[in-house]
Amino acid sequence: MTDFLNSLGLSGLFSEFGKSVGTVGGSVLDPVGTGDNDFLGLDVLNPENDFGLTANSEEVTGFGNKTGSGTAIPLDELGGSEAANEYGLSYESGSAERIRGVIGPDGSITAPAAAGVKDGAGQIGTAVGSNAPLPGLSDQPVGLAVLGASSSGNGEAVGIAVLSGDNSGNGGSAGVAVLSGSGSGNGDSAGIAVLGGANSGNSELAGVAVLNGANSGNSGTVAVGILNGANSANGGVVGAGVLNGPGSGSGGLITLAVANAPLGPNSNGGGVGNNGSCSASGGVGCGDIGALALLDSCKDADLDGVCDELDECLNTPADMPVFLTGCHLSEDAPLVLRGVNFEFDKWDLTAESYPILEQAVKVLNAQPDFLVAVDGHTDWMGSDSYNIRLSYKRARTVYHYLVDAGIKENRLVFRGYGESVPVAANANEDGSDNPEGRAENRRVELNVLQPDVFEAVKEENLSQR
Repeated sequence: MTDFLNSLGLSGLFSEFGKSVGTVGGSVLDPVGTGDNDFLGLDVLNPENDFGLTANSEEVTGFGNKTGSGTAIPLDELGGSEAANEYGLSYESGSAERIRGVIGPDGSITAPAAAGVKDGAGQIGTAVGSNAPLPGLSDQPVGLAVLGASSSGNGEAVGIAVLSGDNSGNGGSAGVAVLSGSGSGNGDSAGIAVLGGANSGNSELAGVAVLNGANSGNSGTVAVGILNGANSANGGVVGAGVLNGPGSGSGGLITLAVANAPLGPNSNGGGVGNNGSCSASGGVGCGDIGALALLDSCKDADLDGVCDELDECLNTPADMPVFLTGCHLSEDAPLVLRGVNFEFDKWDLTAESYPILEQAVKVLNAQPDFLVAVDGHTDWMGSDSYNIRLSYKRARTVYHYLVDAGIKENRLVFRGYGESVPVAANANEDGSDNPEGRAENRRVELNVLQPDVFEAVKEENLSQR
């Protein structure tokens, strides 16, 4: 793939655009449309438009646009929106939610069908292999097994297995497995697995997996996965995943993820929970945690990808990246980084804080002109001086994380307020402890500062070094 891009003279071009506007993207039925943020992009039935095609991050054509962007071929003016509405094919008519509810990862048709086939595939292959094992042909340039036992049909160059047990149909160059057990159909150059168990269809060069278990269809170069388990179809250069489990469909250069399950904090290759390909390449379909976690139907009046029932800021401006709470960085109010926590009596971040801070980085990048203070707060346990010191050090930890993540140091400062600015009661009216209130008071906020205040705090930060 790299040689191919180089031969076309596109490798450097994609790399440069990938830093700013992404590379090649497509999003279908996603709660947050992303295609028009890419060098080349396609959106279908997303909140920002019902259809849009973009080039060089500018929309070329489309209809049902919510962004107000100009198009070279304005299909709205040609009746595109009216036609879509007439046939019920518009986001606002609820068609995206209805389709997702039927064929999405947890859809009424997809979920039981995929679960039944995937669960049965490995069992069928293993059962056949153990009950009626045929040795097949293995340890030859070409390996072949039909109704074979485990570890059958493996070849030095090519391995083929059909209805065989675990670890079947693997080859030094190419592996093909159909209805076989786990760890089947893997090859150094090409791996193909259909209806196999976990860890199937993986390859250093190209991996293809359809209806397999978790960790299938992954590749160092190109990966394609359809209806697999978690962490499938991730590729070093290209990743394409449709209707897979969490953490699927990520690529180092090109990413296409359609209707995959929500990303969790420990997903592999998804850009959430690590510094994987999605966050690095501007990939498609695996961005905002809050948005991707909402594949099920919900009411989202401001189209920011956060359901209204969870949205603390219901009037987000159009196209503004938001935090998990549905709020964006604003001069009007502090942005509380809910979920960013620290080890007890320390200023070390907990593991679950890192994916949340990745979201904060996106929010900060969306407002590059704002001068921002990272403010730490504690509850009332401990002395005033202790809490001031602890909150200051915790704010400094978050500050350094954001700087290391690419936020310019000349627009960030940090402050510690201790227990002096509570947002909830530390104790109940009868004087008893209020742990819920204290938890709210232990927080980190982002506050937009005026230039004179910012410079004063910056000088104080520098003097404390």
